[in-house]
Amino acid sequence: MKGRSVIVAVALAILGLGAAASPANAITTDFDFGRLSKQVEQYSLVMEMKLELSFGMQTTEQEITLLATVVSKDGLVVFDGTTLDLSDPFNTFSSFSIKSTPTRIEFKTLDGSTTYEGEYIGNDRYTKIGMARIVDSTGTEFPYCKFSNKASLSTGDWVALYYLLPEFVSPRVGADIGMVSTVIEMPEKFPMIVGFGPHELVSVLFDQNLNPLGVLGMLPDPASGSADGSMRSFGGDDFPIMGLIGADKIAQLVADPPVKGQIVRGWLGITLQALTRDIQEFFNIEAGGGIIVNEVMTGSPADVAGLKVGDILIDVNGQAIEVDTEEKLPVFQRRISEMGPDTPVEFTVIRTGDDLVDTTNVTAILGKAPIAATDAEEYENDKLEIKVRDLVFTDYMLYNVEPEEFSGVVVSELEPGGLANIGGLRIGDVVQRIGASEVNSVDEAKVALEALLEKDPSEVVFFVWRNNKTMFVNVKTE
Repeated sequence: MKGRSVIVAVALAILGLGAAASPANAITTDFDFGRLSKQVEQYSLVMEMKLELSFGMQTTEQEITLLATVVSKDGLVVFDGTTLDLSDPFNTFSSFSIKSTPTRIEFKTLDGSTTYEGEYIGNDRYTKIGMARIVDSTGTEFPYCKFSNKASLSTGDWVALYYLLPEFVSPRVGADIGMVSTVIEMPEKFPMIVGFGPHELVSVLFDQNLNPLGVLGMLPDPASGSADGSMRSFGGDDFPIMGLIGADKIAQLVADPPVKGQIVRGWLGITLQALTRDIQEFFNIEAGGGIIVNEVMTGSPADVAGLKVGDILIDVNGQAIEVDTEEKLPVFQRRISEMGPDTPVEFTVIRTGDDLVDTTNVTAILGKAPIAATDAEEYENDKLEIKVRDLVFTDYMLYNVEPEEFSGVVVSELEPGGLANIGGLRIGDVVQRIGASEVNSVDEAKVALEALLEKDPSEVVFFVWRNNKTMFVNVKTE
């Protein structure tokens, strides 16, 4: 593309200034798209990914095509990972298994002249940036995008990006521009940009000097626990809060990529509620907000540190905890999570009791967040067409049982019409015994079941826990 001026008439309503702009108020932006396109071509790839999608008893395959960006000389690549996001609360706290697993990745240069095999690494929990790597045994050093962390964006600034076009057109990428409508300060600093769509996520954003500032991302709404960055509009529809994920965050991901199944989130081990204005008045406390400890998990970092039920946390590492409504709780939870395991955290704690209010400091060493159900160890038996997984922390919370007193494996997938399904097993059943063998893990389930099936029995008896009661389920082998 040749360099050119792009004339864009902007509705003043976007800026909160009233009526739509007239032609006299048109805003001119200058991007040298000819130079920019050559820059983008060096480190942009077309990524073709095959996914296996599992929904409990249903499994299907899907192929998606994305624009990816090389971010390191050894072939580390970032892409839009929202398709791989598994953070839905129902999925986290339910035995029902929802999975999206990459089974094949291939990268192609924009002109289609070179193809590379790829491997999936992981997905960032908050930004939904996916990461993969070019599999190259020759030790090639790849051209990569060098993001600038010196430039900053202000309201009214213009940015540009390239996004992927359908396969039947050539060239494969097109240019687009957007404008910073505001710089959000809470729950985190985030330059919000209008003019782009979800199909352009994780495209590289450039300022008018053609500096790559970061990538287009979405701001999660901590009040709703939403992972998709949605905000409720006056008309009742959701729209994404899109903007810049900057160079510093990209550098963190490149230095320490998220790995599927690897726990990198910090964990304190409490249940909590917000220090609301009413509670502050009741205890005669003056604070911008805080966290009330409702429960301390036995053996958790909070327990080891000496936190107690009823403690009120009012700051973390010297910074005030401004949580005065329940909707703001996820802001604190994310803050703890992003600190990571083995991080020392100092809390200022208010303790109340016997009409006395005492203030003390407590230091906790964060632990690893409990593994999610989707990352738990699994075992699949092809004959009975059943898949089971290990129990995880959220199962104990869901069933309101103690790990020391409750064991087994969870039925995570069943083939419709399969022997286990016909025999009466259900997704979510906790298998505690197979035949005469007690089962505490998927390894024990595998040994017990395969030993039984070697004897070619007419049926296998499962002892399961379902809906707060135990029962026997007889599964016929034919």
